[in-house]
Amino acid sequence: MANKAVLCGINQYQTQTDLRGCLNDVDNLSSLLTQSFAFDPANIHSLRDEQVTKRAIEKEYNWLIRNVHSGDQLVFHFSGHGSYVPDDQGDESDGADEILCLYNMDFYNPETYIRDDEWQAMIERVPDGVHLTFIFDSCHSGTGTRSITVNVDGNQQTLLLDTETATQRGLYTPLTVSRSGSESDTLDSAEYQQLVQEQSVILPRFLPPPPEFDNKIRSFARSGTLRTTVLPLEKHLLLAGCRDDQTSADAYIDNNFNGAFTYYLCQTLRENPNLGSQQTIQQVTQQLTNNHFFQEPQHEGQPRIGSLFGQSSSNTVISDNDMLDSIPDPRNVPNLTPENQKLLIEAYIKLLDTLGGTGGLVTEDKEITLRRTANRYLVYVHGIGTHPKGYSEDWWNALKPFVPAIFGDGSLNDTRREVFWSDLVNQKSRSLGDIAQEEQLRREIELILEERRKQMIAEQTGGGQAARQAIQAPTARGEGLSWDDFLVYMVNPTMRQNILKRFTEVVQPLLASGAEIDIISHSWGTVVSYEGLRELEQLSLSGRVNAFFTVGSALSLGPVRIALRSENKNGRRPTMVNQWINLDAKGDLVGGLLGDQFEVNQEYLKLEPTGCPGFLGIYNLVCAHSSYFDRRNLTVNDDIFARYING
Repeated sequence: MANKAVLCGINQYQTQTDLRGCLNDVDNLSSLLTQSFAFDPANIHSLRDEQVTKRAIEKEYNWLIRNVHSGDQLVFHFSGHGSYVPDDQGDESDGADEILCLYNMDFYNPETYIRDDEWQAMIERVPDGVHLTFIFDSCHSGTGTRSITVNVDGNQQTLLLDTETATQRGLYTPLTVSRSGSESDTLDSAEYQQLVQEQSVILPRFLPPPPEFDNKIRSFARSGTLRTTVLPLEKHLLLAGCRDDQTSADAYIDNNFNGAFTYYLCQTLRENPNLGSQQTIQQVTQQLTNNHFFQEPQHEGQPRIGSLFGQSSSNTVISDNDMLDSIPDPRNVPNLTPENQKLLIEAYIKLLDTLGGTGGLVTEDKEITLRRTANRYLVYVHGIGTHPKGYSEDWWNALKPFVPAIFGDGSLNDTRREVFWSDLVNQKSRSLGDIAQEEQLRREIELILEERRKQMIAEQTGGGQAARQAIQAPTARGEGLSWDDFLVYMVNPTMRQNILKRFTEVVQPLLASGAEIDIISHSWGTVVSYEGLRELEQLSLSGRVNAFFTVGSALSLGPVRIALRSENKNGRRPTMVNQWINLDAKGDLVGGLLGDQFEVNQEYLKLEPTGCPGFLGIYNLVCAHSSYFDRRNLTVNDDIFARYING
C-alpha cells in the first residue's frame, strides 16, 4: 500500500492576519495518521508557513498521486485562511470561487491562492480506485460580512469582519467589536494583537476580499449566466470545517491553540478509528456544538464506508517473536507422510518469511536456511576513484546489524551484488575523450564546490576573520578527489555506455526475474545508477526497486545535470522505483538537494559526518564524502538505510 499525506499549515502569513493553531493541526493530524492508521512517517510530507506556496503544493500533490494503486489512501490537509474571489469560469451560482489563502496571499495575484476550480482539475488526475480525502480547516466563500462570537472581558461579544473597511495588505484585518449595551467600534492594531494572544478569543480563519471583488461577485450572481460543473465524486472526499457562509475557528483547546475542526476530527477518530466518513462528520459536528463552536462541518463527495483512512492500527501489539513462538514445529506433527511433511515445512517457511523469521530448519536430508524475504537483493554502486572488487564489504558490515534477515548472510555475488566500473577508466580511455570539454567541465565543477565551501564556512562562522582564514585553507576545490574517471563518463558517449552496461549487467537479470532489490549508490555512482535505471525502465521488467538511495550525489551539481542524457534531464523517477531517498552530509560538497529537479521521495540533508573531525562546524570534503559508510554512523545505517529496506 502507498498510503500518503500532504499536510499544510500557516500560522505566520507574509502580509496578512496571522493565526495560531494551524501548525498544531499539522502535528495533530500527522500523529493520528501514523499512530491510528499506520501511515509510514516517510509518506507524510508537511509544509509549514513560508513553505506553503502554490509551486510547493503543486510539487507535493504530484508526489502524492504518483505511483499509487487502487485501494491506496491519500490525504491532503490545509489549515489556514480561506476566502473567495470573483468566479472567472461562470460555474458558481453565487458568482464566487472559493480559495485557499497561501503564505504570500495577495488577492490580486492568482499565484498566491488556489481556486476550487483548480482542485477539480487535480482531482481528475487521481487513478481509479484510489481514495483521496481533502481536509480543509479554513472558511469557504459566502456573504461579505462574517461574524464570530468571542469572550471579551468575561462577556460574550461578537466580532464582525467588515469587508468594506478591510485592509488587505496591512499588519492586521480591522475588526468591529459589538460590545454589550454600547455602539460598535473598530479595534486598532494593538488592540487586535492583544486579542490574538488571549486564550479565550477565537479567531476566524477568513480573509475578506477587496470591496471591488464583492461588487463584481454580486454583478455575476445577478446575471444568472452559469455553466454546470460535475466533480468526479468517485475520486475524492472533501471534509470541510464549516458551511460556505461560516468561518472555521482558531481557538485555545486543551491547553494549546488548534483549529477546532481538526482538533475534534482527530479526537473523534482516535477514540473510534473505524468510523466511516459520514459518521465521523456527525460526531465532529456534535463535539463542536457541545463546546460552543458555531460552525457546521461539511461532507462532500464520495462517502467512505468503513474506516475513513483505511484499516486502522490495532491497539494490541503482538511481536513477531511472540507469533513465531506460538507456531508448532512441523517436524513434530505426528502421523505425517514424508510428502505431507515436506509440504508443511514449505508452508512453514513461507509463514516465517512473512513474519520476518530467522534461523533454520534441519530435516533428515538437508538444512533449510530461512530468509525473511525471498528473491530480495542488495546492490551497491561505487563512485569515483579506484574501487577493487569487494569494495562493498565495509559498507555491508556497517549495515548488516540492522538488516539481519532481509538478505540472509549477504554473501557477495549471492544476495549482495556490486556494480564495478572503475577499471574501465584509465589513462588510455581518457585520451579518447574531448580533453577541452573535460577541462571545461572540471573547472565548472570545481568552481561550484568552491562556492559551496565558502557558503558552508560563512554559515558556520558568521563571517569575519574566522571565515576568511578558513576560506584560505588548502582544502578548496575538492582537493583529494579525482574527477578524471567521471569526466570521461560525462563527455565520452562510448565510455558512458560501457559503464552503464556494467550497471545493467548486474541489475537487469535481477529485475527480469521479478526480484525486489535495494540500490545504495554513492557519489558519481548515483549518476550511473539514475541513468542506468532510466535505460532499464524501457524494458518493462517485472521486478521492483524497493529503495533507491543516492548518497553524496553528484546529481546535485548543475553541470552534471546539464550533461545528463537528454531524456533524463526531466528528473523523473524511474518507473520501477518505489522510493527514492537522497542523503547528504555536512561538508560533503558533492552531494546536496535533489528535490528541486528530481522526483525524490525523501531527503536527509546536512547529516553529521561521523568520524570526521571538524573546526567550527567545517569538515574535510573527502572525510565527509565517505562518512555514510562508517560503522559508527547509526543515523545513516540504522535510521535511514535499514528503515527503508526493512519497510
